[in-house]
Amino acid sequence: MKTKTFYVFRHGQTDFNVRNVWQGTSINAPLNDNGFAQAAKLGEKLQGLGMQEIYSSPMLRALQTAGEVNNVLQLKIRVANDLHECCFGEADGKEFDFVQEKYPHIVHDFLYPTPKTWDIKYPGESSESKHDVFVRVNNVLMQIAKQSKAEVIGISTHGGVMSSLLAGLGSFGIELPNCCVAKISYDEESETLQFVEMM
Repeated sequence: MKTKTFYVFRHGQTDFNVRNVWQGTSINAPLNDNGFAQAAKLGEKLQGLGMQEIYSSPMLRALQTAGEVNNVLQLKIRVANDLHECCFGEADGKEFDFVQEKYPHIVHDFLYPTPKTWDIKYPGESSESKHDVFVRVNNVLMQIAKQSKAEVIGISTHGGVMSSLLAGLGSFGIELPNCCVAKISYDEESETLQFVEMM
């Protein structure tokens, strides 16, 4: 069985993370000082895993994280647009307390999706459910796996993307702090992804 390995990592901290703001596609915030430090430590953590290239979300916080990681790994960074964060609709850019008060029936199920709840989405134009995001991200990872000659690939992305991906792979309720790393295996024969572990 021939496989490829993805190391999927969340971006470092931004000021919007500190303020507990729903940071979706409408918020293109940079890393703060702590976020840059987290990303630099992440580079050291990923060193020695045999990574051959990095794909990143086009959003600034993910690109900056990939850049800090790459200061250690010295690889080629490619941008994959479909790795961008979820669109949270009317929750985008709002503080968690406000969203909790306005959409109490959505928040928990959205943060911790299950097979029964992952089609829930916030109101608003272009809003995505976790299921929507899984389909988008699963497709782009499949495309990367088939097109890339690399066998070990880094993916710099977002918390909402990671929770959607893990939910789609049958793993629910995993905490995903800034700069966490999920190991995902791709089986070339069956063309399927499998969650292996959090690093």
